[in-house]
Amino acid sequence: MARKRPVFNCLFCEHCCYFSEEYEMPVVFPWEKRELEKIAAEIGVKLHFKPLQAFIDRNGVCAITLYRWEIQGFCPFFDKASKRCSIHDDKPLACRMYPLLIEMPSGNLMASGKCDWIKQQGPRFIRQLSTKPETIPEVFPAEFEAAKKAFIEFTTINSFIERHGLQPINVNKLNNCNEVFDIDDYMARFD
Repeated sequence: MARKRPVFNCLFCEHCCYFSEEYEMPVVFPWEKRELEKIAAEIGVKLHFKPLQAFIDRNGVCAITLYRWEIQGFCPFFDKASKRCSIHDDKPLACRMYPLLIEMPSGNLMASGKCDWIKQQGPRFIRQLSTKPETIPEVFPAEFEAAKKAFIEFTTINSFIERHGLQPINVNKLNNCNEVFDIDDYMARFD
């Protein structure tokens, strides 16, 4: 008899909402950044983001495609008492898909070793995820849907960038741009 695959069930271990290293911090799309800032303003919280990826067109106009949400310690939306996200329905895709992670631009999907639920499943389970990636949607159904949506958003943006001949620009050189837009605002100019 085949052993039934476990289905991810968050243990509310806090690891996904606590950040000590920059590489752990969520990557968000510009529209997610704006939504997070709006929610934060309503409760009097200041958030910090930095451009992570940007492109420049032949007219010197730049478009930011991704931001790093800079969080030191617990996410400002993490409720320590309940160990729950206070903006669960509005959280960005990076948070919705955790413990799944997408390696961009390859699209490789992986599971975070930081997650206590994954650790509980043991090394055999972790090996199975890498050798049988087709099991990921069964084990992480909601998280896989969020990861799929994030990948579609990313590839849609990249297709637009390729079609319009934008070139990568170092985010530290955005002050050299004639204008700077978030990618969705930049794309809207072509509708």
